[in-house]
Parts: sequence; C-alpha cells; structure tokens
Amino acid sequence: MKKLLMLAAGAAALTGGVVFAQTRSDERTSEEEAAQNPPDPRIIAEELRAKAKRIPRRNLAAALRAASDERDDRARTVSRRPNLEALREDLRRTEAEDAERDTAAIRDLSNQNFAAAPRDTAPEPPPPGIRSMPAERLRSADVREVERARIPVLLPAQLRDAMKVYGMENIYTATARIDSEARLLISGTCNRVVGGDPDVVEFRKRISESPRRLAGTGASYQISRNDFGVDLSFSKFGCGYVMTVECGDPGGDPRCAADEYVTGLAQSMILANPELAGGE
Repeated sequence: MKKLLMLAAGAAALTGGVVFAQTRSDERTSEEEAAQNPPDPRIIAEELRAKAKRIPRRNLAAALRAASDERDDRARTVSRRPNLEALREDLRRTEAEDAERDTAAIRDLSNQNFAAAPRDTAPEPPPPGIRSMPAERLRSADVREVERARIPVLLPAQLRDAMKVYGMENIYTATARIDSEARLLISGTCNRVVGGDPDVVEFRKRISESPRRLAGTGASYQISRNDFGVDLSFSKFGCGYVMTVECGDPGGDPRCAADEYVTGLAQSMILANPELAGGE
C-alpha cells in the first residue's frame, strides 16, 4: 500500500511538472506573438476617443481630463504661476475707486432730502472690477477648498454667497444654482497646454488677440454656445477662466440666448483668496 501511494504521488508530481512546463511554454509563445504582432495604435486611439466623448466638457476641469490622444507629440502641459503683481495692482485700483465712490456718495447724501425710496427699486449691480473678499465672509464657500487652490479664485460678485468651491493646487471649479431653470459653473487654471491640436492653438490665439474686453476687469474674452447654454472664456493674471451658464431652455432663456447676462457676471468679480496676493 505504501508503495502504491508513493507511485501515485510521483505520477502526480510528474503530471504537475508537465502542466507547469506547458504553461510556461504557452506564456513564452504568447509573448513572442505579442512582440511580432503589436497592438494597432489606431485602434487604441479610437478607444481613447470613444472614452473621451463620454467625458462632459462643460467646464475647464473636465476639459483638462480629456484623453491625451487628442494632442500631437509636441503637446505638453506646464504649470504657470499667476501674475501676482498684476493682481495686486487690480486690487489697489478698485480700492481707490471704492474710496472715491464712497466720498461721492456721502457728498450726494448731504445734498438730498431723505424721502422714502420706492419699494420696487431694484438693487444696484455690483461695481465692475475685482474686489477682495476672504472666503470666511462667503456663505456657501468652504474655506479649506479655497485654500487648496493656489491661483486667484475669482467668483461673480452677484452670486458670491451661492457659490460652492472645489479646489486643487493649480485649478478650481465653482458652481451655483441661479434659480430652478439655470445654474452657473466657473473654472480657472494656470496650467497651459503648449503646442497640441491646431484648434486648441487657434483658440488660445483668438483669446489673446481678442479686441473685446470686459468692463472693469479689462480681460479679453470669447463667447461660444453649446447644447447646454453659453460659455465665456477669459484670461487674467496669466491664468485661464471659463464661465458657463446652463439653462433648461438654452434657446429661449435670454440668460443663455444673449450675451448680456454672462458678460454682466464676468465684469464684477470678487477674489476669494486675497491672501494669495498679500506678499511674495
């Protein structure tokens, strides 16, 4: 009986060795076949494009996650620092404008009769330009998210208390519900794609050479429309920003069908991380 068990164990070991050797042989054959028949790069590119089409491109953050196969061999992403001196100059300018405006308002009040204002008087729009307002003073923004972004976090003054901010080192995205029929998204980044797809290069060139500038901020901008609403792209402090107004009825809602609403939002901004420009 003992001999039979020993013979059975030997046979099993021999069979296992044969199977192992066959497996190793099959692996070597597969490796050799793969080396002789490399995957078609066109098929891989098509698969990447199919995946990229499923990525929503409604804001800058999503666009930065697009498949790299859309870029040519020269394209690369570089991280840039914002122009903090230009940011400080903008804040000094708007601070001086505010002081002058306050002085004029006090002078006008001294010459007026204090009659009751009509109840249907609409609130005055925010003054054009960029003004500092720390995230601690905003109702919806998370201070920690704002601190993560090491670029100027610009938010429309008109919706500043409705904005939720999501920050990373060199990018941020903010969203706000305008009402039941519309919402706003804004993204900013100092990353820049050098080279790349000709359409991307042409778009950057159009923005840099655009004669249209936003009142108050002085930023050159471009407007485009999509299935969801309207995009306004502008450049400021060496960084790129995209504002998107989405509407339930993009063709019928004037906030998406016309340019005035989105440009009005972009003309008056608040800087949610003024400590970024505090000192270098």
